[in-house]
Amino acid sequence: MVQMAKVYEKRGEEREERFNGDYSLILISIDNPQSKISIRPTDVSRRGLGFIVKENLKKGGYYWLVINRHKFRVELAYCHNHLGIEGLFRGGLFLREADGDLREVCESEGLLRDDRNLQHGSIPRPTGSVG
Repeated sequence: MVQMAKVYEKRGEEREERFNGDYSLILISIDNPQSKISIRPTDVSRRGLGFIVKENLKKGGYYWLVINRHKFRVELAYCHNHLGIEGLFRGGLFLREADGDLREVCESEGLLRDDRNLQHGSIPRPTGSVG
């Protein structure tokens, strides 16, 4: 039981990386390469990515995830309605290949927030004098 708790704790730590800015990544259906779907990433780990999308995607579907010049074969783990908002879905995907590190690629492309120095839940204090 303790071992399982450690696994979940480690997985939670891996999902801490949050995205910076307002942009999209692209999913391309392997079955239909003309179908390009914009997704808004929300969090990333070495092997998985959470995102928001405007269409309900089929669980188990295979896609190419395009992150700038990088391309990964991924499988959709889930996709369901997000917060009860019509036409908005929350999805998750994972790498199908043995190699690859989504977090590392997102970091190298400058897509992740750099808030490692902040404590969880803290608000950064402004620097300089108040006039």
